[in-house]
Amino acid sequence: MAAEKMKLEVWRGDWGLPSIDPHCLAVLSYCKFSRVPVEVIKTGNTWRSPTGNFPVLRHRKATFSRVTDIFTYLRKEHWGSDSHLSTKESADVVAFSAMLEEKLLPALLHLWWIDDKTYVDITRPWYAKAVPFPLSLFIPHQKQKRAELRVLLTKGGDHITDAETESKVYKEAKECLNLLSYKLGDKEYMFGRQPSSLDALVFGYLIPLIKAPLPSNPLQSHLQQCSNLCQMCNGILTTYFPAEVKEYEDNKKKEEQQKKNQGVRADVTEFPNRRRNMILAAVFAITSMIGYALATGLINVQIKDSEVTQGNRKFRTPPPQSLQGPQFETPRVLEEQQENGEE
Repeated sequence: MAAEKMKLEVWRGDWGLPSIDPHCLAVLSYCKFSRVPVEVIKTGNTWRSPTGNFPVLRHRKATFSRVTDIFTYLRKEHWGSDSHLSTKESADVVAFSAMLEEKLLPALLHLWWIDDKTYVDITRPWYAKAVPFPLSLFIPHQKQKRAELRVLLTKGGDHITDAETESKVYKEAKECLNLLSYKLGDKEYMFGRQPSSLDALVFGYLIPLIKAPLPSNPLQSHLQQCSNLCQMCNGILTTYFPAEVKEYEDNKKKEEQQKKNQGVRADVTEFPNRRRNMILAAVFAITSMIGYALATGLINVQIKDSEVTQGNRKFRTPPPQSLQGPQFETPRVLEEQQENGEE
């Protein structure tokens, strides 16, 4: 009888990532490093999880929902990428993993769930779309409250303002990134040429900061200055998750091509009307210019009385009707009277 296959349930991915959750990304990459034959199920249905969150690893009759428990179980099942580490390196894995949990995770929670702009523009819309209805009505709010509680309990206090808490959280996160960058140096991975569980954790925490279209944020800007960390995370993504990267790039190209096609069709449809509008606009502009020139005196139009000769008499055309009336005699009548008097 064939051995039962492991099943790993994780949050859905986006932006070319297999998942957008740091812990899910850590477990996924660790399974890739160790070549664990696991069936990955990408979902947003939190009813499938005993804790209401992911990742969740199921094997035989056991269920694990914490990253450390999943790593421990995989090692017991002789699946793990830390077998090549020395005793000192294994101790470093424990120490740096604790530092990530204490220093970097609160900043990520603050960025994704407490920062108003990121929450409104990115986090809430994404989870509202990924989580099925009616869970989408309250799951984002529930996760936000949990994140606030975690940050305030570990970094806040009764006599600390929200601004001071935010400053403290990001300051410690930047220090953590500096230590990780120093630890990595110019190596391919934290302990040389082979990835470990620590690399999986670092990748899970940092790659969403690199790939997600987040608003301007000091933590994201600081990470971009740690070029070796960015290079390592991008390398893990392209090496171990090429299908997700290719799918994202292909979809992006299709969207760009669709936008171009829509623009071309719009130009073709609007061409006759656009040409007519251009002609009408030109006629209106010329008419307006002539009217303005006449009104301001730039162009003077002089009208002279024309003379008509009939026999020996000369007649002038009458002036406009507005000058005629009982108190005026037209020049034509006066001229006739003068000529009759002379005769």
